[in-house]
Amino acid sequence: MLILGGDTPLGMSLLRILDQQQRHQYTAVSVAESRFKSERVAKKTIKRLSPDCLIDLRLDALSETREQLSDGDIQRTRWFGKACLRNNVFYLFQSSAWVFSGRVDQAPWSETDEPDETANLGRVRHASEQAVSDMTRNSLILRLAPTYSAQGEGVLVKMLQRFGRGERISLSDTQYFNPISADDGARVIAAILDQIASGSNNRGVFHYGSSERASYYEFGEAVFAAASQFANIDSGGVARSSDASQPKGDWTLSTQRIFDSFGIHSTSWRRLLAPAVKAFYQHQKVSKDHE
Repeated sequence: MLILGGDTPLGMSLLRILDQQQRHQYTAVSVAESRFKSERVAKKTIKRLSPDCLIDLRLDALSETREQLSDGDIQRTRWFGKACLRNNVFYLFQSSAWVFSGRVDQAPWSETDEPDETANLGRVRHASEQAVSDMTRNSLILRLAPTYSAQGEGVLVKMLQRFGRGERISLSDTQYFNPISADDGARVIAAILDQIASGSNNRGVFHYGSSERASYYEFGEAVFAAASQFANIDSGGVARSSDASQPKGDWTLSTQRIFDSFGIHSTSWRRLLAPAVKAFYQHQKVSKDHE
């Protein structure tokens, strides 16, 4: 298989699982390397490597690093989809809950709900999903809930860095989601790949999120509590945001279809949070020891 975005938090978690399982051979390409300049290069790469499946983890990582998602990223997705069609390659495209507007009356969002986010991040993700569907039917679009990890530049790392500086973070108590760890997301992808390799014909759109819904404030409280177990944090913490202009929102994803189709159970984000926080401080210690 070919993994685009092997250097992302989700990609690194997936590579660890694949290495442990030893059931699939893979080639991993970084996000930077996957930003091909032309369709010819993308097509030649897939033809040369001849993978049985393409795992595309690029877009969330680009938005995490604040790189501007653009029509060029949609075009690359179209190139990958066309190359997969021509070479009979299964295409797993990772998207996210941010294709939805967060309208409270719609949550939890199911696969039959139409993406309705009009901001650029949601628009590019949905357009990329459409490019995959238009190019090849031998594809699966996996929308993941917001993902946290000890690596990268995501929400968990940013919170822990701010707590380390003694900052008190104001977070919304009216915006909800069902977050997952990168390790849990990788577990789900690996389980799907195993079943596809065993002949599963499940294709289309699937959602995955944790079994627990939380507001940003509740998530931040849990992160601060976990951080207090591994670091001396004398100040900081979280507070409920007093910004009345923040709209209510709910990006919780329904996971019923992925359970019915693949037998994949949702797990608790709280159970996996402490290990991720511990890993963050371990990485920090290793970095300091090498300075």
